Amino acid sequence: MCEVLFVPVVRGPLLLTFFDSCVPAGFPSPADDHQGMKLDLNQLLLPNPDSSYLVRVMGDSMTGGESGIRDGALLAVDCHLEARPDDVVIAVVEGQFTVKRLVKRKGENWFLVPDNPSYPEIPINEPDLFDVWGVVTHVLTETRRGRLSAHVRVS
Repeated sequence: MCEVLFVPVVRGPLLLTFFDSCVPAGFPSPADDHQGMKLDLNQLLLPNPDSSYLVRVMGDSMTGGESGIRDGALLAVDCHLEARPDDVVIAVVEGQFTVKRLVKRKGENWFLVPDNPSYPEIPINEPDLFDVWGVVTHVLTETRRGRLSAHVRVS
């Protein structure tokens, strides 16, 4: 099961240079325009600041699927959004936090489903012991291990 660790967020603007052109993942192409504009990363990742937060994932139950969530990733979570089927959510199950995909099957049967097939699905049989704490909207994953954790202070 993936665990989550809540990360404090600075709510002021975080302006970074953004180049509004696609970077090919296949063959390189000639550069379009090297002119960048400023993009507020907080506004992009946390558009509802009073109901959004960041969490760090610990565990590998969400690796290997389309969500792209790996151990150590930061997740932007929005509590303002209502969870829909197939959303990745932060859930509390019997008092424990987890990140899983919310899936509805045959009628009214709900499950929390990991992307990693090595882990079991969690049926939501007792709704009183289950709660959604927000919908995951963005995944920030390091390509060079250790750099993100050095810049995000966890208290």
